[in-house]
Amino acid sequence: MPFIDKLKAKTPTLSYEFFPPKNPSGWGTLYSSLGTIARQAPDFVSVTYGAGGSTRQKTVELVGRIQSELGIETVAHLTCVGHSQSELRGILEQLEAAGVKTILALRGDRPKNDPTFTPHPEGFGRGCDLVDFIRQNFDFHIGCAFYPEKHPESSTVDLDIEILKAKQDVGADFAVSQLFFDNDTFYQFRDRAAAVGVTLPLIAGIMPVTSLSQLPRFSELGGSQIPAKLTDFLGEGSDEEIVPRGVEYAAAQCRDLIDNGVAGVHLYTLNKSVSSVKVTQALRASGHLPKVAAGK
Repeated sequence: MPFIDKLKAKTPTLSYEFFPPKNPSGWGTLYSSLGTIARQAPDFVSVTYGAGGSTRQKTVELVGRIQSELGIETVAHLTCVGHSQSELRGILEQLEAAGVKTILALRGDRPKNDPTFTPHPEGFGRGCDLVDFIRQNFDFHIGCAFYPEKHPESSTVDLDIEILKAKQDVGADFAVSQLFFDNDTFYQFRDRAAAVGVTLPLIAGIMPVTSLSQLPRFSELGGSQIPAKLTDFLGEGSDEEIVPRGVEYAAAQCRDLIDNGVAGVHLYTLNKSVSSVKVTQALRASGHLPKVAAGK
């Protein structure tokens, strides 16, 4: 069943996120991870789009290869930062020709040399505008993003919810969250959004922690809160000691989310498969996701 139909049927989806490597050595790791992930029978994988479109062509090529060689439904990220409307149209036409059926439409991160973010004079300044452009000109399914703990540039969660509602109103079909470590923040966001008319499926973004050194970066770049229950659970130790604890914490998060009716679980992989696969296997073993058919 296509994942968009599973979302409509309120059947929890499983997905993973990857990014095009910046150097040749990273491609071997990526393809090895993709091969392992394919055996987990995901509903889709998504491929990110570098800041300012820096991985534009690699993203287009990668999503095409994943779909044609691995047979996995692939969602292509697309940001409007730094692009004119004609450039965006060209990228979307390439993705359409590659057989991609779903776009995750994003504003994208501000360039480091433009802290206030100045849109391209012939482009868009908001993710909402990109969603509208795609809906008006193409036949893709469209996803968007949201931050359960508030976008770093936003003044309030209520403003974030207002923006999410606007994306829904111009044609977004589903939304994927920034990573978070406290499920209560997700539930609170979901309830407040529902109260003002947000009805699109909200997929939870989860990342298994693999190193204590990751935590400050998660907080600095994405605004993710690092709750005491996470740091207490992880404790101290080497990366080898932290990895299984990170898997256990993420699996517990996912079980609770599925028990509470989440639309889907989206695992951020950092192009590595081990922890994400172990989380998936734990969810299948507990019955929170169906078993993979023999031969997968």
